[in-house]
Amino acid sequence: MEHSVDLWERFVGENEKVEFVWLQFLSYTSNALVRIIPRAKFADMLKQGQLLSMTRAILHLLPGDRLAEGASTSGKLHLRPDISTAYCQAGSNGTRAVINVDCVDENGVPIGECARAKLEDLHQILKREMGCGLLVGFEVEVMFMRPKQEGGVTVDYEPMNFQHAFTSMTPEDRTYLDLIEAVARALSTVDIALEQFHAEAGPGQWEFVLPPAEPLRAVDTLLRARETIMHVARTFGFRATVSTQPIPQQACNGAHVHLSVNALGNDKRNGSKELIQKAESFFAGIMRHLSAILAYSLPSDISYGRIATGIWSGGEYAAWGWENKEVALRRIQQNRFEIKLVDGLANPYLVLCALLTAGISGMREKLPLTGGNCDKAAARMSVEERETLGVKDLLPITLDGSLAALEGDSQMQDLMGPIIVSSYVSLKKGEAEFLRAMDDDQRRIWLIARY
Repeated sequence: MEHSVDLWERFVGENEKVEFVWLQFLSYTSNALVRIIPRAKFADMLKQGQLLSMTRAILHLLPGDRLAEGASTSGKLHLRPDISTAYCQAGSNGTRAVINVDCVDENGVPIGECARAKLEDLHQILKREMGCGLLVGFEVEVMFMRPKQEGGVTVDYEPMNFQHAFTSMTPEDRTYLDLIEAVARALSTVDIALEQFHAEAGPGQWEFVLPPAEPLRAVDTLLRARETIMHVARTFGFRATVSTQPIPQQACNGAHVHLSVNALGNDKRNGSKELIQKAESFFAGIMRHLSAILAYSLPSDISYGRIATGIWSGGEYAAWGWENKEVALRRIQQNRFEIKLVDGLANPYLVLCALLTAGISGMREKLPLTGGNCDKAAARMSVEERETLGVKDLLPITLDGSLAALEGDSQMQDLMGPIIVSSYVSLKKGEAEFLRAMDDDQRRIWLIARY
């Protein structure tokens, strides 16, 4: 903990207004969980080597704080802060420090359910065994919506504007540029250097492209970015949501992931034949296990609207193509792909755990990359064309289907960790039952309010 003490003292030396420390971690349903500690108490805990403890059941709670089937009310976990993630929350005037944590046992060992620690462990396996590292870049798609209130209570959300299209700058778009530019400025204050931002296809929908980083830092940055965007939207009287389809019959929010497999250290030969072969085996593993991966990347019934042709979201088959937006994996460079079948309801730590698990499995087996190159949507090819390219695996079209694929994929379970898989499946089944009891409008409003 000595290193943590030094990092903390340096942080507060640069951020003297801090009064409260938010220890933050992410539930399997991708909701932020927070414990708040006064600054003096937190500093004392660091010096004493004391970790905040809480019930282990917190990671197994369904909406309404009901326990998922098979979970126990016994046991506890400890929150170990990663001080390197500390930042002052936008809009707090420097008074709130947010720190991401790992969930560990009394000996400081990450518990089986801790997706954040598992992600770092998997990346170290990739480096150690394969001599490669992964860079990850996230795209944040959000829709800005107007809360509709009755008696001071939000009862629905309305689209900010309809005079809007992909990469557009319409006269109506110009009326709220102050909001969009305020988002970009706020992100810079929390040390996020945007690559670019632009209008997306849906009403009031924008995309903010984050810089690439190693997996753990990429997710930490994504969470920071989403929280900051939502804060800025609130100050303008809007709700920024990453919910999958906030407006019926309109474009969905995605959460596309860019992955590149890279040589380590001073070896910069990312165009070498050996590196390309390793990268292709990594993505071949993703192709093989894509049906199981979807349980994490498309985690709700509403998510499966993305399994369709004609909407640039991935299509119905496990397939890839060079710069093709109608396949699950869009190849951008020899060693870089975009994974399109991901949405904003997904826990990004779990998504990257699943992608790394599949990729490592593919590299260990030296799998060849098949299922492409597709120059159009796989569903629009003839049977003969698909057979020639090795496009054969239809993807699940329901959450139940992808959860069944995950439960039946022993290779994914073994490397990712059986307890993560079993806990996640139980939780998602319980959550799905809860959401299916709502009508469409209730469910849409419930999701917008939480994501």
